Amino acid sequence: MSTSFPSEESSHTVSVSLRRFLDEAVFVGAEDIVVRQCVNQAEQCQAGDVFIPRHTAAGDEHDKAEEAVRRGAVAIVSERILPVSVPQCLVSDTHEVYGRICQELAGRPSQRMLTIGVVGTYGKTTTALFVAAMLKRLGGAVAYYTSLGASDSTTCDRLATRPPAARKLSKWLAQADTAGAPAAIVELTPDMLQNQVAAGVEFDLLILTGMRTGQYRGSGNQRSLGQLLQRVAGSMKPHGMLLVNADDACAAQWAEKSDLPTVTYGIDAAEDVRAKRLSRAGGQQQLLVMTGNMLMPLTLSIPGDHVARAALAAVATSWMFDFSVPEAIAGIESLESIPGRMQRLSQAVDVPLYIDAGETPDRVAVALHAINQHQLGPVTAVVDLSRSLDPQWRQRLGEVLDRGARQIVLSASDMPLEMAQSVAMDVLGGCRSPGRVQVIPDREAAIRWAVENTDQGSIVLSGCGISSWVDRDGRMVTDETIAKQAISQQNQRTPTPVLSIFPPTEPTAFFSH
Repeated sequence: MSTSFPSEESSHTVSVSLRRFLDEAVFVGAEDIVVRQCVNQAEQCQAGDVFIPRHTAAGDEHDKAEEAVRRGAVAIVSERILPVSVPQCLVSDTHEVYGRICQELAGRPSQRMLTIGVVGTYGKTTTALFVAAMLKRLGGAVAYYTSLGASDSTTCDRLATRPPAARKLSKWLAQADTAGAPAAIVELTPDMLQNQVAAGVEFDLLILTGMRTGQYRGSGNQRSLGQLLQRVAGSMKPHGMLLVNADDACAAQWAEKSDLPTVTYGIDAAEDVRAKRLSRAGGQQQLLVMTGNMLMPLTLSIPGDHVARAALAAVATSWMFDFSVPEAIAGIESLESIPGRMQRLSQAVDVPLYIDAGETPDRVAVALHAINQHQLGPVTAVVDLSRSLDPQWRQRLGEVLDRGARQIVLSASDMPLEMAQSVAMDVLGGCRSPGRVQVIPDREAAIRWAVENTDQGSIVLSGCGISSWVDRDGRMVTDETIAKQAISQQNQRTPTPVLSIFPPTEPTAFFSH
């Protein structure tokens, strides 16, 4: 499939002259190359395509240049001279050029919308959805692309949960532009930054949620993330600004070193938009938000300081663009639940049950802290072990669980039994009280055990979020579906009757005075 976005209002196809578009490129075999459609994988090439090979840890598409030519590629944009007969354009970074050309062929839609990028190592999805809820309240329509799905402001795609490639991102922005969306919000993962997926997108605002060190194998460090952020910051519009979570020290330090005009938000260290906590009750929290000289209450139906900071990012966005802050807060408060992000099941009444995607020690600690702050009673934590969790962090996960939960259940929905036992032993190494830990690799059985053996306090199902996994019958299920079934069965159980073979202890009426 090629990248080509013809205009719906005209019969001709958009084209890009690389000579005019790339100042420092070197051309071989031609004075110029005109791009009307392009691909970055050889197997997708069709007649007339310009091939712009990508390179990843899995392989280098430069090595498949001859295949691309056989399939019909008329030119190649590459990082080195290749042994092919078609014209070539040599550039320093094909990822960046591919992203920019995709945006050009799409008509540069980000120029005609309020475009907001949400970056960081955590909190991106929650922040993006709060900002989307705020803008929808103010403008009636908003486009968004997050790990929970995408919308072009008229049509929702719940299956678009994986980070988009450059072509898909440009197509989505073009669709949002055609639909008349006044604003577009895109969640930018570290991988998207690394692969220059958003190259060519011009941002009005970048929201930096945090730069906490990753706990997955191969995850980047703060220095590399800072370099990637600096790169994407260079594509902002002339009036573009940076909005930073000041409570994250690393993010605040990076912002101070950047040349971008910056606004801060947070609960502890913010200077521009900040909040004072008023109360926590049940699963709700109320804050007093301060923006300039204005004080406004904000009530959130989702627990956790991390949720409060994400909501403050949305308030700060409205304040920066001089939107109505009271209306913005009303929009934020309308978002009462986020799937897989401290999502509370309405069916769980006596024992509150939350579903959260966190699987690293930091994320699990945040979820447990949120529940304990709201005094919902002792926590039963059902954590799905991830094979991608760095071995050095497994014991730390056990320490977090030991400190924050009364009952601990370890499951493993995506790994063989022997591997699950090995990872579980690593986690148990951090638990001072292994007797409180149940190792039940079967995720369904683990959830049902937690529901049946928790008669007070609360339950958190962590690690899977909205992701599907295979149950014992080979069906694709989610934590939510299994938890609902377990709770329903628990509620339908008939109480065991109490039979007494002894006479009543109270005196009968005959002997009463």
